[in-house]
Amino acid sequence: MIQRSNDRFVAPAAQSIQAAVHQVIAKASLSNELKVAFVKVVVVLISSILDVLVFFFPQRLIGEASVPPTVAIISIGACIIYMGFLIALRQPSAWRWLPKLQIVIPLFDSLLIALFITNISSVLGDSQPQIITNIAAFCCLLAVSGGIRIRRQASAITTVLALANFAYAAFLFRLNPAIAIFALFTILGTGLMGMLTSDIVRRQGKNEAGRLLMQQILPANEVEAAFETTTELIEAHMAYDVTIMMTDLRGFTNYAEKQEPAAVFNFLNQFQGLLATIVEHHDGWVSTFMGDGMLAVFGAPKVLDNHADHAVQAAQKILAEVKQLSPLPIGIGLHSGSIVAGCLGTDGHLEFSVIGDTVNVASRLESLTKEVDSSLLISKATQQRLKSLSLQSLGKLPIRGRDEHIEVFVLPPG
Repeated sequence: MIQRSNDRFVAPAAQSIQAAVHQVIAKASLSNELKVAFVKVVVVLISSILDVLVFFFPQRLIGEASVPPTVAIISIGACIIYMGFLIALRQPSAWRWLPKLQIVIPLFDSLLIALFITNISSVLGDSQPQIITNIAAFCCLLAVSGGIRIRRQASAITTVLALANFAYAAFLFRLNPAIAIFALFTILGTGLMGMLTSDIVRRQGKNEAGRLLMQQILPANEVEAAFETTTELIEAHMAYDVTIMMTDLRGFTNYAEKQEPAAVFNFLNQFQGLLATIVEHHDGWVSTFMGDGMLAVFGAPKVLDNHADHAVQAAQKILAEVKQLSPLPIGIGLHSGSIVAGCLGTDGHLEFSVIGDTVNVASRLESLTKEVDSSLLISKATQQRLKSLSLQSLGKLPIRGRDEHIEVFVLPPG
């Protein structure tokens, strides 16, 4: 059973940090590309309609006796291709091949502008030189579009393509060299702004990746608070009324000695992932894993009025699932009371921890499960906080390291 694999139970630590950062950044870039692709489809669709109207009514619309159908055909073809790009970008796995699309799309944008320049030049010639203003605007849009693509190479490519297109237009329309140079520098500046924008977007993507990765080791609401007010997370230590869960696999040390290290690692990875998934599903938070053991908190830092119920329900789910995953039995201790939660350590190594005697009692109860041959022991303090469950008392039992005995409860039979 130790070899069983289930993606649902893979611990967050198994995920490559570099892969996680790359995925978040790629998805942010994909979101930007989708928005721009939608705008392109709308703009080119409108342009196609106008080009068709110009083809049928050239004299009335542009003062020409006739125009070739080339422009309308190019516009309609471009609209179809952009719709294809939009559909491709909307696929669930699009972020995986986004880098290739971010080369193909600007190349097509550039080709479309070049065809536009060529056809406008053949239709209008030098009769309407003001069209060069429109061409410059298109080239600026192409140059700045690299800013949404995060990858600096993509930004540089769009800038080079934009400059090449305008240089081509300046040649065809015999533009004044001084004006052409001024326009080229304007396009270059726009492209540089796009590159700076891509750097900003990339940093935002990395920040978001950092936020997600921090949530793998800190409570989600504490991470959100850290991004809003970083010093409060480090300096604040708050008291909570909580239920503490301590778990431990019985006989794990002896069992691990008989297994290959890789098999033990994979088993713990699945086991910890299972426990973390269940705890989080019941609004709890895993404070730490200690090999095959776990310390989980219900009621902090997310305050829960019925944290005892959440903890018992999570314990029941863990007992049911561990039977299917692990060849070893598990012991669970639950105790409720006051704790103090906050960050411990130095600036170089901070850890969000819970401190208090409640943690010690929960740990002692977990150890007691071996002696009374029960998988789950619940203290009277937790039993008194329950709102929806009834338990069976085992009476007052001695707790290691304490003079007084405490009343302990178990789940009723059946």
